[in-house]
Amino acid sequence: MVRPQAYRVKKYEAKVSGDVVKARIDAMKEVMVEQTTQKFADLQNLEQTVKSIVEPQGVPSILIPHYLNFGRELYRLSGKFTGTTLQNEAKLVFDKWKARGLQVAILKSIAEAFGIDTSTWS
Repeated sequence: MVRPQAYRVKKYEAKVSGDVVKARIDAMKEVMVEQTTQKFADLQNLEQTVKSIVEPQGVPSILIPHYLNFGRELYRLSGKFTGTTLQNEAKLVFDKWKARGLQVAILKSIAEAFGIDTSTWS
């Protein structure tokens, strides 16, 4: 049976009620802060790692955010995938940033910092 539109609207309105949303956030705030604190620390380490790879190569400062974005994408993928799937997804991201003009050797170095095998990448 297909649910009528009015039912869906009522359910949606109930979920976005300010009191309901506040109650959910209040109940989960401690856990949310704990989890994001760890993620923020991970992102800081990631950015330091990427910068330590990029800066000695003499990359113009205007391009550094692009390498950071590549690293962030790999970080996101490494949280979702492992093994061959991670390798394949990382290769797609590598190809995208390579096509945007970033240096292949630097991209490979960043990927290797994530433990990704880049020996077959060109």
